[in-house]
Amino acid sequence: MLESIKTWIISILIAAFIVNIVNMILPSSKIKSYINLVLNFIFIFIVINPIINFFSDGISLEDKLLKTYTKYNEQYIDSMNSLAKDTGKKSIKSGYEDGLKSVIQLKLDEYGYELEDIELDGANIGKVKVKEKNSNKEEKKDIQSSKGEKEKQVFKESSNNNEIKSKDEVKKSLVDILDISVENIEID
Repeated sequence: MLESIKTWIISILIAAFIVNIVNMILPSSKIKSYINLVLNFIFIFIVINPIINFFSDGISLEDKLLKTYTKYNEQYIDSMNSLAKDTGKKSIKSGYEDGLKSVIQLKLDEYGYELEDIELDGANIGKVKVKEKNSNKEEKKDIQSSKGEKEKQVFKESSNNNEIKSKDEVKKSLVDILDISVENIEID
């Protein structure tokens, strides 16, 4: 990632240098303005091309970051397991599981769901069980308030229910992040 950014910046600097050299070398004529226009379009294309490619995959920036984090965790755990062999294996495994659960829960919070269970075999993810968050579980105290405040509370609660996304959207997002098949995701 860092190497591609470095390459992108170098290409921008080279393109800017070429545009300025061509602008200084060309004599003043009608063609000079057209050549400058074409060179400026090429320069703009060089600048925005990596940005367009980054966002055109059909996956959000947040999901890309979570997916990258998940892959990094898998590689880290695999390397730690090979180094640690039998000593400390359980603590490494629990650290990976906790980290993976927190990453998945971050995404599920966005959709109004919570992680129920996850089956892991080393760095391989088996089944993921997800359930809807239940707002009825939370205890709510009815403090003496004015009628307007109670109405605001009712509208606030009803807007939270609209945030729960469809099961298909959640499954697609988890498939993108975790690189597992849809069959391995259960949503209650």
